[in-house]
Amino acid sequence: MKAPRRTLYYELFMLLLVLLSILTIPIHSKAVTILNTVIWAVFTVDYFARLILAKDKKTYIKTHLFQLIAILPLYSFFRLARIVSLFRILQLTAIGRRYIAPLYTFLRTNGFNRMINTFVILVIVIPLPLILVEPDIKNYPDAIWFSIVTTTTVGYGDIIPVTGIGRFLAILLMLFGIGFIGALTSTIRSFITNNKKKLNSSEKITKITRSIEQAGTLTEAEINMIQTFLHSKKNTRRRSIKKRFAPRPKTKCKPFLLLR
Repeated sequence: MKAPRRTLYYELFMLLLVLLSILTIPIHSKAVTILNTVIWAVFTVDYFARLILAKDKKTYIKTHLFQLIAILPLYSFFRLARIVSLFRILQLTAIGRRYIAPLYTFLRTNGFNRMINTFVILVIVIPLPLILVEPDIKNYPDAIWFSIVTTTTVGYGDIIPVTGIGRFLAILLMLFGIGFIGALTSTIRSFITNNKKKLNSSEKITKITRSIEQAGTLTEAEINMIQTFLHSKKNTRRRSIKKRFAPRPKTKCKPFLLLR
């Protein structure tokens, strides 16, 4: 598996752990306690692994101070359940900030955030008329269930629209679901491709920087490679500047035809 794809899956996995911890806040059982202990251990290992790999460790600690506080086991200082729950939410918020940024970038790829907004609106709004026209849909949760199942093209068949309006709304949900899956696939591909381009660009810059630092030992081929790279960057910037400040062509006014 390629590095950008592994990074994306890892960030999504860590974000899912944060969401799982938030969902288990109201639950008090031994199994949930063990699960939260495992999750906090993963967060702790992740933090110190990034700290070890960081080039400037002092800067990393300063910029990730909330994450450091969040992984500290301070539950023994709190006895009230509400205070513990509030502190857990603050901890998860601090940790989640680290993993939400890549997700935010992913959602903005190809305007996928607009697709998400449309999906949420359809799933919330379309169930309202279904309650009124469909005899098998008697409450809002059932209507929401039908909308999600239809949009994701799963189609369990436990709820079937029988009226014309219900079938029309179901068709809209199906068509949007097909487009949503295609947009999701395209967004994932574009996100991975963009990350790969950024990674390749940074690798080239790092390689050239190291070559410049060792200028005395460069071969003629390496010098030509650096010159070609810098020359291409210069030409690209020059073309963009010319295009930005180029005068607009004057439009010639055609003479009016006098009709006799």
